[in-house]
Amino acid sequence: MRVLLHALALITALSASAQQPVPAPPPAGSNWQNVQALPAGTSIPVNTKSRSLVCDLEHVDADTLTCTQRKDVVFQRAEIKTIKLARRSRSTGVGVAIGAATGIVIAEAAYNKNWTFSIISRGSIAAIVGVPFAAIGGIVGHQTDFTSSTVYRAP
Repeated sequence: MRVLLHALALITALSASAQQPVPAPPPAGSNWQNVQALPAGTSIPVNTKSRSLVCDLEHVDADTLTCTQRKDVVFQRAEIKTIKLARRSRSTGVGVAIGAATGIVIAEAAYNKNWTFSIISRGSIAAIVGVPFAAIGGIVGHQTDFTSSTVYRAP
């Protein structure tokens, strides 16, 4: 039980330290002014009717959005479905926390099943199982960016 409490404290600390200070996102919805309020250089995933692209915001006016990904890309407002704020570091931290917690719970369940672990301590088993699960969770969180915030959604 003590190992589980220590693991939960560690997970909380990891997820809190992984969050970088980022400007608060404008409320989600179909308001184009939310996009115009974003500072230049902000990394944004743009989902259009024909493709998805992650790029750095350059300029927004009433009908177009210009961003950079190796070269300038111009989107017409009418073709944009959604624009989000990337939160990869936060998603990575949450993924690490979820993965570590999952690994520790699995290790604790295995230990409590009275499997014979004569030379390995309970904490060592939790670390051996928890660390790979944390790494997998971090990779999945980074790749999926599941905590991103929607800034614009087409009406």
